[in-house]
Formats: sequence, C-alpha cells, structure tokens
Amino acid sequence: MKPLLLAALAAMLALLQGCASLPPMVDRTPVLAIPASSQEALGRIAALSVPAGKGSGFRPLPLAAWSMDARLALVRNAQKSLDIQYYLLQNDLTGHALVRAVRDAALRGVRVRLLVDDLYTANTERLLADLAAYPNVEIRLFNPFPTGRAWQLTRWILAAGDFSRVNHRMHNKLLIADGAFAIAGGRNIADEYFFNSKGSNFVDFDLLVAGEAVPRLAGIFDIYWNSERVFPLHSVEPRFKEPPALRDDFEKLTADAVSAFPSPPPNARDLLGYLPLSADLKQPPLKLLYGRIDAFADDPEKVSGRASRGDDETTVTTRVMRTIGEAKAEVVLSSPYFVPGKLGMEGLGQALNNDVRIEVMTNSLASNDEPFASAGYARYRLDMLKMGVDLFEIDSSQLKNDSLIGAALHATIGRSHSKLIVVDRQTTFVGSMNLDLRSSRINTELGMLVYSPELAENVLTLADRVRDTGSFRLRLAQPGDRVQWIGVDHGVEKVYDSEPGVSLGTKLQLLLLFPFISESLL
Repeated sequence: MKPLLLAALAAMLALLQGCASLPPMVDRTPVLAIPASSQEALGRIAALSVPAGKGSGFRPLPLAAWSMDARLALVRNAQKSLDIQYYLLQNDLTGHALVRAVRDAALRGVRVRLLVDDLYTANTERLLADLAAYPNVEIRLFNPFPTGRAWQLTRWILAAGDFSRVNHRMHNKLLIADGAFAIAGGRNIADEYFFNSKGSNFVDFDLLVAGEAVPRLAGIFDIYWNSERVFPLHSVEPRFKEPPALRDDFEKLTADAVSAFPSPPPNARDLLGYLPLSADLKQPPLKLLYGRIDAFADDPEKVSGRASRGDDETTVTTRVMRTIGEAKAEVVLSSPYFVPGKLGMEGLGQALNNDVRIEVMTNSLASNDEPFASAGYARYRLDMLKMGVDLFEIDSSQLKNDSLIGAALHATIGRSHSKLIVVDRQTTFVGSMNLDLRSSRINTELGMLVYSPELAENVLTLADRVRDTGSFRLRLAQPGDRVQWIGVDHGVEKVYDSEPGVSLGTKLQLLLLFPFISESLL
C-alpha cells in the first residue's frame, strides 16, 4: 500500500503543480511616489537639515536600537506617504512593532505601499493580510509562489517546475517617509537584526538619508512597485474573512508590541555621537554628514536570468566592482557571505597587482548562519592569502568581549550582517548586496555609493572595532600551504590550525550535503 500511496501523492502534486499559475489579470496602472513637501513636518525638517548645494545628508545607523528608533520615528511622523520594501518582514516582535506603527500611520490618512519578497511570507501571510484590511494600505508581493502557500515546503514542491523563476528573490531593503527621508542598508525586519532574538543576533549597518538621493531611491521603489514581477497580496492570497474581522485579528496578533522598542534616552549618543532620531526630529536641523550619493538597484527583470552568466553590466555588483577596480591605495570589504568566484578573484588580483591593499572581513564558519556560504568562501581562502589579501573572520565568542556589543548579545550567537565597502577612505558602498554569486547573478539588490571621506572614516572606525575585538586574523602556516587562525582568548593570543569552534553537526552537514550544492546558489 505504501508505494501506491506515494504514487498517488506524487500524481496529486504533479496535477496541482500543473494547475498552478499566477493571476493572469492584474491592474498595472502605474502608481508613483509622492514628492517631499514643506507642507509636511518631515519635508520641512529635511529641507532645514540639507542646505542648498550640499547634495545629500546622511548619518550612519550602526546600533540596532538607534536603527529601529529611526524607522519608528519616521513612520510615526509621516503625514503623507510611506514606501516600504523588504526581503524579510518577520511575524515576530520586531515585525509587529513596525507594522503596528504603519497601521497607525494609515489610520492618520498616510498612504502606505508595502512591498515584500514572497520567499518567507508563509510565516507572515496572516500578519500581512490583517494589515491590508486597513484603509490606505496596499501590500504587494515580489515574484510570488503560485500555490502551496500555507507552508514553505509545499511552496517549493509545487513550484519545482518553475524553480528557475522562484529561485530569484528581491533582497532589497528600503523605507521612505513622506519622500523626505529614507533608510537603506543591510537590516531586514526581524528580531535577529535588532538584537531581540534569543538564539542569534546580527551586527549590521543602515544609513539614514535626506536630500537629493531620496527622490532617486523613491524612483527605484516605483520601478519595483509597478513591475510585472509584483502582484497585489489579495490576488494570490484571497481573503477568507471580512475586513473588520481581519482588523480584530491584527490588533490581537500585534498586541505584544504595544510597548516594545522604547526610544533610547533623548540625550543618549551612539558609537559615533549621534542622538536618537526620535529626539533629534524635535530639534532640527539634524546633525548629518554631507556629500554625493549615487543610488542604484538591479532591474526587477533580473528574475528572468539575464545576469546568470555574470556578464550583465547593469547589476549592482558590476557597478561596485568597477569602483573597487578604480581604487588607488586601499579597499576594505565587509560581507557576511563572501564567495568571490572566478571573476571576483580576478578583480582582487588586478587590484593587488596595482599595489592596492585589500582587507576582507566575513563570518567564521562557527559564527555563520549559512554554513554552505562559508564553505564556498573556504575554497578561495588559501589562494586569497597567497595573493596578499588580509583576511579576518568574525568570531562570536570574541565579539562578546566588546563592551557594548557583548552586553547586547548576552548568551546569543553574534554574527555580522553588514554589507560595507570602503575605497581609498573616500567612497563607501552601503546596501543590501553580499559579495557572493547569489547577489551578483540571482537576487535583486539595492546599493548606494556615498562620496564622503567623513562617512568612510566613520565606517572604518566601526570596522576596526569589530576586527580588533571580535575576529580571527588569518595567516599562512609555513611552508605556506595551510591556513591558521589567530584569536585572543582572555587576553592571550591563541593559534588554531583548523577552523575554531565548529560543531560536529555543522561538519557532518558540510561533508554530506555541500558537494551537491552549486556555487551559483550560494
């Protein structure tokens, strides 16, 4: 009987897969961003804070508490529009806190456009459907799965024949309030990105932006919002309750966030001396850095596979690699997942041949939430050291020695999620792009090149702190054919001849599964 049941199940899944398709008729009337205006408070504050001729104003958001405070402050002060785009918006306390503030804004009459990648919405569809029941809220999904939507596993099983499409995801992260201020960078909306997870937490980085770059970012959002790869939530997730019942569900579901994420004390300063944005907005002009920002993103049609060979000149990765190739003295790279591939190694080699110092900081295998990405990086590690690249790997146990980061991590695993590149202490890349093949060829990404020595110095100060207190330095063991890890244990330097702290489970996972995973998927 068991073979018959399995055959029947396979036939049923094949039938369902054959019937699965995305909605054929969707209204594609373009909807555009609302420009900043002095009629709204945020528009007035932005104008006061970025004097004429300054280009764009910006400030780093390296601390999770300050970064969440900035998002909530913008949402709570918005009067006209909120445009929000995320790869991951989780159904947890952090997600509840943000969408509850968004709901309150919508009830004030603010137009809300929320765009979420569909990869993880099996866990958030209830939250999104409840939020969409409020007036002034529209939610759209990027590249949605057509069926099996109740569970992550069934989504993939029933989309197996369409893998080449659904494997492409929207990795962008962007929030724009009243067309006046934007926040972009590495953080998704989930507990682990705001030091609120009991298992592991990410050190990350965002940038608050005002001035000339914001309309460009709004234009990028519009391109995605109006893309044929985007579908209204209700077109793929039909409502099974009336709006009043959905709104009641929303109130109950997000009630845990009523007092979550209190603002930092108004006179408290972060690592770089900035006050919380919630306090700063009350006393404009804001303290900002100034300079030119080049904001750009992948075309949503990257989903078609147009970048799969790595030769698409329009991608975020290509733009960034060109900037690295123009370096004269130094490039400092931070990426949680670093898989350079053949083209990346050629680029690093060319820079080193031009006497450019290259420093790379990524997660150690023991600290990485994606061990397959770490294993992909390990293929290139020895060659990079032989070429002369300075390699550092974030270590959770050492990271806890930092007086600020360690206290915030408590008993959790500490990891880096920052996507930062500093070229010649002048130009800084901030965005969603990892330095791996998935970012360069499969997923869509958002990036900004910020031309500001001051921001570069800020970022390098932060990088030095993480590197010096929370990472292994890698070196070649003589006669130069092995890697050694140099760490600090209770103030004493310690040398490891194999990757430190890796669990048996992780080793077995890599031994049994990694040989079958294509590097293009990492």
